[in-house]
Amino acid sequence: MNFSTLIELVPSGVMTAFLAYIAYQQMAINRKKLNLDLYNKRFVIYTDTLRFYQELADQEVSQESHRAFISSKEASKFLFSKDSSIFELLDLMHSESFKITGFKRHGKEFSGTPEFVEGFKTSQETYFWFSKKLGELKNKMSPYLNQ
Repeated sequence: MNFSTLIELVPSGVMTAFLAYIAYQQMAINRKKLNLDLYNKRFVIYTDTLRFYQELADQEVSQESHRAFISSKEASKFLFSKDSSIFELLDLMHSESFKITGFKRHGKEFSGTPEFVEGFKTSQETYFWFSKKLGELKNKMSPYLNQ
């Protein structure tokens, strides 16, 4: 190979190196975007759960909030696939929430009876239980949200 042939190859080599650098930068940007998208979707799960919890204290839980919580609970299966305990906790929180919403919807029917007192007590205990489970959820989700 002579010197003139080598000089002809230099622009090709420089261009190849430049394109490889651009490809690497694109890969790094896409990885960061994926991590940001995952963070945002995971954070929505947490905020939907907080909103649902806050509405449990209100007179009634809105259908919008309840549906958002259910949707987030189901999405957690896929967004935290390596840690099924997050989905299991959200599923348990959903099941237990019916003790609160059921009392709010039907408690007046039992007003003045021992069943009313028991329903109120169960509802309040479940609400405080839910509050503790929010802390547990926060701990389980923090490795995914503190990246």
